[in-house]
Amino acid sequence: MLIDEAYIIISAGKGGNGFVAFFPGKKSGPCGGDGGNGGNVYIKVNRNMTSLAQYAGKHKIEADDGGNGGSFNKTGENGEDLVLEFPLGTEFVETGTKKLIQLPSDDRLILVCQGGRGGFGNDHFKSSVNRTPKRAEKGHPGETRTFKVIMKLIADVGFIGLPNAGKSSLLNELTAASARVAPYPFTTLEPNLGSLDRIIIADIPGLIEGASSGKGLGIRFLKHIEKVKLLLHCVAADEDTKQMIKNYKTVRKELTAYSTTLATKKEIILLTKSDLVLPSERTAKLKSFKKLNSLVYCVSIYDLEALGKVTQIIKES
Repeated sequence: MLIDEAYIIISAGKGGNGFVAFFPGKKSGPCGGDGGNGGNVYIKVNRNMTSLAQYAGKHKIEADDGGNGGSFNKTGENGEDLVLEFPLGTEFVETGTKKLIQLPSDDRLILVCQGGRGGFGNDHFKSSVNRTPKRAEKGHPGETRTFKVIMKLIADVGFIGLPNAGKSSLLNELTAASARVAPYPFTTLEPNLGSLDRIIIADIPGLIEGASSGKGLGIRFLKHIEKVKLLLHCVAADEDTKQMIKNYKTVRKELTAYSTTLATKKEIILLTKSDLVLPSERTAKLKSFKKLNSLVYCVSIYDLEALGKVTQIIKES
């Protein structure tokens, strides 16, 4: 199961407490040391990660606290910083402020929670008018932030369409993917990825009418193709033309309900399973769909020429 969302509470370390102490003997001045600073929390990319599974059910993540100060002006140890790693394309939405943090694609560390400052020991408070201060400061708390973490697959091209429209079969033929295929709806339950000459193609699980209101698998996986350059809209050709157009418009409606930006992406319609249709029927169906979108092609996993055309379209996108 693909874990692509998680809620986490991140807390930086608390600063250590300052200490109250005096030198022994006649000197008897203050010598209480400061507390150490709490550990910071950073986030960074790990390109080998493909899921948020390690954060599932993990509600709170904390960095180390700073150590307390000691006598003879001994400063407490600083808490160890914590570095959290996430997949490329991960976004963080702070639940209170709705502030968005996008994880950069390089190896930079992004500070998300600052550790608390250590408290001052009583040596810090000595002055000409108070040579024997008997107070110390408690350590300051570190920052705590709650995030909704959203992983978005980095894809260049996205396959969309109703269940059983032939998306997974096409992905398998065009790339080295091994997506599960079967002659019934909802075979694909999570996105599949394939690579065509370093072009990443995402097969998004089938949308159905009412997906934007939560029916079927809903639209939660559409976030994985928000940044694609090209949408390949698969419509099964083994139905009558009226039903095919209805199927196409159903997916377009759900796409628009999710995101007007995604709905305006460049789209090419692929009439899949065209080997099951007579040549005269294919011509008629193409003509009907060209009234909706001028970029329409018939394709079959058994038609090498058609697959070559789709490959060329993807590479030129």
